[in-house]
Amino acid sequence: MTFDPDSITSGHSLIQRLDEYNPWWELGREASTSGEFSSLRSTFYRSYNALHEGEARLLSATGSDGVGKSRLLSQLIAAHIDPNFVEKFFRDSKSRELAQSNLIPPSNVLYIPLRDDPVFQLHPEEQLRAAVDHFETHVFRQHQSSTHYLFFDDLHVVERPNKRGNQEVGRWEQLLTELLDEHEERRIVFSGLSMEDVRKRLASVTVGGSNHTIPGNHFDVYPLGFGDFLRMRYRDIELAPASERFDEKSAMAAIQEGVIQATPDTIVSELISQESGSVIDSSTARREIANYCTTGGTVALRIAQEGISLNDDRFTDVIRSRGNVDFDSIQRRTLDDFRDDLIRAATYLGGVKDASGLERFCALAAHEHPIDDVSFDDLTAVLNIDRRTLRDKYLSNLSRLHLLSPAQEYDNQRPRKIRFYLRNPGITNAFCQNDLNDVLRRQPGLDEALAKAVTFDHTVRLSSELNHIHDPKRGVIKFWVGSKGTVDFVLKINGTPIPILWSYSRGLDELYHSTDTPGFDALQEFLDGEAYATERDRVDELLYTSVTNEFAEQRRKYVQQNEYAGRLDDDEALVYDSEPPFGIVLTNARDALEQGVYVIEAGSKPVIQIPLWTYLRLSR
Repeated sequence: MTFDPDSITSGHSLIQRLDEYNPWWELGREASTSGEFSSLRSTFYRSYNALHEGEARLLSATGSDGVGKSRLLSQLIAAHIDPNFVEKFFRDSKSRELAQSNLIPPSNVLYIPLRDDPVFQLHPEEQLRAAVDHFETHVFRQHQSSTHYLFFDDLHVVERPNKRGNQEVGRWEQLLTELLDEHEERRIVFSGLSMEDVRKRLASVTVGGSNHTIPGNHFDVYPLGFGDFLRMRYRDIELAPASERFDEKSAMAAIQEGVIQATPDTIVSELISQESGSVIDSSTARREIANYCTTGGTVALRIAQEGISLNDDRFTDVIRSRGNVDFDSIQRRTLDDFRDDLIRAATYLGGVKDASGLERFCALAAHEHPIDDVSFDDLTAVLNIDRRTLRDKYLSNLSRLHLLSPAQEYDNQRPRKIRFYLRNPGITNAFCQNDLNDVLRRQPGLDEALAKAVTFDHTVRLSSELNHIHDPKRGVIKFWVGSKGTVDFVLKINGTPIPILWSYSRGLDELYHSTDTPGFDALQEFLDGEAYATERDRVDELLYTSVTNEFAEQRRKYVQQNEYAGRLDDDEALVYDSEPPFGIVLTNARDALEQGVYVIEAGSKPVIQIPLWTYLRLSR
């Protein structure tokens, strides 16, 4: 038997599988996939809209393995070739009409899952080029519609840096540029691991010999959030008219306006309206927090794969370790996949000599689930690494994957302590083999620790939603230490800090009328003080990860706009905060069921109470 390397570089193996990966080529309009999906996540609608806005012809969906990137790509394909899918999931008449106008022949879509066979990753540029050429020559029907889509799933797997970290194989960014240059009506959608890495790669190439980089939109795909979890748990939300569904888009717009106007009135009135008009009452939403804190998004969807959908009455029995479905087995399999995916991801992100150290860090966070400050010295001693490795390798890579992220100390350039959160509660409980019974009563303090980690995760998501991609403060959540207590989260919106106090079991009214309230005292101290005046964020860095020079320059230009509340320093290296207009108390207290969202004048500036079940629905 002879070995023919040309069979690889010609893409023969990949081309042979294209019919299998693209069944709609043969079936045409009969290849309806609408029956495969009962509900769609909000990420789908955001990414679909982004694909049809402005001049963007490139869309990336990034995130750790197992969060649903491949499923998102399959849904985007269906939305462009399947009229039944459009009819089922675009319920608003205007959106449905627009989606119908975007339908194209099934033969105008090419999908390639690059992880399906490692042989596809050999000479990937040549193989992908050959596959696209085959698609153009033998499948694409340009006379029916010139618009066509290329979907590349797990594009990052073609990257192969050498031992010195230099990229010699798998420079997919150059290939994408060439493919887009060839056809004005071509759009490309791909999935990858890290938005930061995607940005760095695309910044190194230009379109059509110009000085312009590829216009595109980039989305982080997170595990199923609390809002989507609720929608899948209660089909009434999905089927209710728009006026009875919680509208996070309107709520976020009200938050932005309230920050700009430096008043909480707009926020309070909007959230009250959202709560009162919601088809799901507050007590139901509050009860679901414990369920979500048990499974998170990953384990919940894994249960659904076992035939128990989220809206099934048996779902809570499963997560209580009752019934015929083995919850412990689901957790073990989820954890095995998480650990394997993490080790594999470390290979692509690079820079980590001991990739197993990342999973040890995650395991430590799961078992200890700290909710307060941790000394850098204690943490490095336990992990047996130095502080630089902790920051530049462990925290940098894990935060890029949205698996475990740090909260740095506000207004402290030489911190001795840090906070960190394992962001997926389903993984935390899989490490520790906790079920809903453990969360509710067997493990004292576990429910609060999980809820606080979920709140941190959703606050990071909210920051990413509310801030422009060029804002250096986007996705950065900090904590502040006062003279008596601590403000748990400082969310920054357009350069303005919003201090958020975590008060799990005590509402704002009780805090206001009590004397022993170190956290509430810290919140008022932050609002009355001037910590913001010396707090700054670096233009050239994001959570211990450096950004490209081009991206740093885009950040500088953005923060110098008149509309931006923060201030760039004279050296153009740091961005200072503006003054905080109000504070927020987050609570899961039972009396908040009656009180809901309201505001008090606790000192020089107002403080808003937002129930946890309302706050967690703001982000997507």
